[in-house]
Amino acid sequence: MTNESPIKLSYITATKNKLPYLRAGLEKVIAQKKPGEEILVADGNSSDGTKEYLAGLKADGKIDFFISEADFGESHALNKLFLAAKGTLIKIINDDDAYYFPAIEACKKFMLDHPEIDILGMEGGSIKHRSPSELYVCQVAGYKDGYMRWQKDRTPFDSSVLGLMLRRSSLPVLGFWNHSFTMADTEFTFRVTAGKASIAWYTGSAYVYIKNQDGVTWVRRNRVANEIARLRKFYLNENPPTYPIKKLKQFKRFLLKIYSRLSGHASSDFPMEWLKMVELSEKWLEEKSVEERPKFLF
Repeated sequence: MTNESPIKLSYITATKNKLPYLRAGLEKVIAQKKPGEEILVADGNSSDGTKEYLAGLKADGKIDFFISEADFGESHALNKLFLAAKGTLIKIINDDDAYYFPAIEACKKFMLDHPEIDILGMEGGSIKHRSPSELYVCQVAGYKDGYMRWQKDRTPFDSSVLGLMLRRSSLPVLGFWNHSFTMADTEFTFRVTAGKASIAWYTGSAYVYIKNQDGVTWVRRNRVANEIARLRKFYLNENPPTYPIKKLKQFKRFLLKIYSRLSGHASSDFPMEWLKMVELSEKWLEEKSVEERPKFLF
């Protein structure tokens, strides 16, 4: 017989060859970890010291589980963590973004108080450039609106992995992540909102998406754009952008790539300004927590 308390929340993170980001982000999760919570990490057989770093954290009791082996990408890694997690609830934490943990705690309490809810989405922000040298955070648009349309007529909608909290026992309803997609959160959330899941929404800001050149959505951005167009056609019957619009977007991405090279932001380097972006994001999240009067929609 055991006296261990049941695990209420599992934080899960997938990573590969992003040790500087992982180290900075994971330390924040470890610092706020509460009794009845666990931290699990899946590493895709990194060659940058990630495995050794995670082994040290596990030996010190700072994380509860890790695996380091070759996989088929982020979705495959997350699926393995879904199976390893013990928590009533699961919160995915990206290794290179910013989170507001008081909001996550509020969502945890809501989900524990409402066992009928299978999955919860949250609002958030995204880092933007006002000028090449000036950064700011703006609210992510459309996710709450998408939820409200879904509430009204069950129109499927997509949302970000950064804002998802799901019930582990609801995995048979929600399904696993499809590792044939790079934008697996887009595919997952469209599929879930087109299905039978019971969904709730938190209107407060809980995260900030920080785009960086080592991130999957940046490295594989052309594939990402094509996947999103396919998914929107399948679920919403929206036609993909016309050829001229598509070419203009490609040209814009080309210019951004050239600018990044001229600015010396090599993808192999840990961009120190990323730490500034995290600091800016956390300040924005704290300010929004004062301004907003968040509520749960369900």
